[in-house]
Amino acid sequence: MKILKIASLLTICSALLAHAEEQTPILAVVVSAQQNSDNLKLSPNSLKLIYLRKQLYWPNGKRIFPVNLYTEHSIRSQFSQSVLGSLPKQQIDYWNGLYFNGIQPPHSVNSEEAVLRYIAQTPYAIGYVDACLVDSRVRPILWIDNDQIAANSPENLQCQ
Repeated sequence: MKILKIASLLTICSALLAHAEEQTPILAVVVSAQQNSDNLKLSPNSLKLIYLRKQLYWPNGKRIFPVNLYTEHSIRSQFSQSVLGSLPKQQIDYWNGLYFNGIQPPHSVNSEEAVLRYIAQTPYAIGYVDACLVDSRVRPILWIDNDQIAANSPENLQCQ
């Protein structure tokens, strides 16, 4: 009987761990805290166009500098799937085609801390990080939660 209880307990624990691993973090799309975000209201489609390099300027006429995490980063995969509808590896042909027209993909960095630094130091830059990493250097303008892109902070944001 004890073995059956222990086996049941292990099964429940395994299921809970699997569920916890499936949950994806809420992402924040951020700009510099120094940037006036009043005129930076973005729709999900505008965000997509920025990251496909089809929208190159903010409404105030300033050039946009999007930044990506490196291709294999799990946050990049989540962002690409939610915003662009495909994974980074599936976008290679797209970028190869644009390269011959002189259009480069967004700048890529190795960590979310690097994204935060790039955004803070580069006027008119835009990037994305785990929402729990947002600090005083940046200002969130969009939130991505389970493939839903919204302008309001999600109520279920729980940072430890």
